[in-house]
Amino acid sequence: MPQRDLHRLRNQEGCDFKSDLSSVMFKKTTKQNKNKGLYFQEALDKYTRLPNDEFVEWLYEKILGRTPDKPGKLHQIDFLKRGNSRVALVMNFVQSPEFINKVLRDNIHLIPIKEERPQQYASRTRRMTNEQLWVFQIQESGDFDWLEKKIIENGYYERQGVWTMDVDDDKKLMAEIALEFQPKSVLDFGCANGSVMKLLLDQGVSVEGAEISRMALEKAFPDVLPHIHLGDLRTLSFRSSFDVILGLDIFEHLNPNGLMGYLSRMYGLLEDEGLLFCNIPGYGKDPVFGKIHEVYLSEWDEDLKNNHCFHTIHVDDYGYPKNGHIINAGTQWWVEQFEKAGFRRETDIENALHAKYDQRITRISEARLSFYIFSKQISRTRKQRFFELFKNS
Repeated sequence: MPQRDLHRLRNQEGCDFKSDLSSVMFKKTTKQNKNKGLYFQEALDKYTRLPNDEFVEWLYEKILGRTPDKPGKLHQIDFLKRGNSRVALVMNFVQSPEFINKVLRDNIHLIPIKEERPQQYASRTRRMTNEQLWVFQIQESGDFDWLEKKIIENGYYERQGVWTMDVDDDKKLMAEIALEFQPKSVLDFGCANGSVMKLLLDQGVSVEGAEISRMALEKAFPDVLPHIHLGDLRTLSFRSSFDVILGLDIFEHLNPNGLMGYLSRMYGLLEDEGLLFCNIPGYGKDPVFGKIHEVYLSEWDEDLKNNHCFHTIHVDDYGYPKNGHIINAGTQWWVEQFEKAGFRRETDIENALHAKYDQRITRISEARLSFYIFSKQISRTRKQRFFELFKNS
């Protein structure tokens, strides 16, 4: 986006939509559109006629390319209700990390893999919206290995994804919850560029991170970089054990065939009575956080019923698992995997954290409600100490 357009929009009071928004939001699009006049007229009609809630939905569709999440939509509507202009709202959208990441993803292309196994790719209809989605059908266990191999070989994690690398409100909240356990040492598994690590280091916590993406390390904070280990967690060496391990948005990226190896390694790295705090998209109804993630493909119903990880994988246009998620599974399946590795789910600690943080989590990112706390045989006395800390902090 030209800097002169950004400068003009930032500094002009009462911007006119026709001269300002069109020059920024639709400049590139109209050049690529065969019927420029109709597209631009649609923009004007949407801007002038829609009520705030529908205008916000339209911005999500046109700028971010998705339907709005409920907390995000309410936040944007509230922004308008507080007297801010629609042009200001558009500027918030186009300057957001999500939009910038989308531009990067759309312009840095991966090697397509669908043609390598065309018989296993198919189109399916998403429930509720009737949107057509690409899926990859798992026929045997080795198919998971093939997907993982292609992700690594073709540098899937060496390009910007949907995840952000800023120290934003989401990262601050995750660090705050981790600090509730008053950890002395933390391992951040899948730490990316170390945003959460930095927040913990600033509070005097000893932190180590494990990451496989060189691109993420290149973006690491200078004071965090020496604490990040590049490589596979199962083979990395650490100087000590940890009383808290973080696994935020990482387990779903693993190959289910190798999951137990990672869980066993983490169990070994965790100190006695230590805690594992993880955020995982667990489908179905959970006894603690309820239903957060939509079971949007009918093919998932049978796997959910039989407590299997899903054998129909939602993929992107290139054939890779959507957002890198190789494992999609019900919440019960996830809990059983951790329990097989020796962990114990601490639902009373989870409930205490939900009671304290759910309102803030929902406002920032509703998907974060799908979190779990597992322990290495924590004692009742130590748990009671945590409950007291939660109340007083």
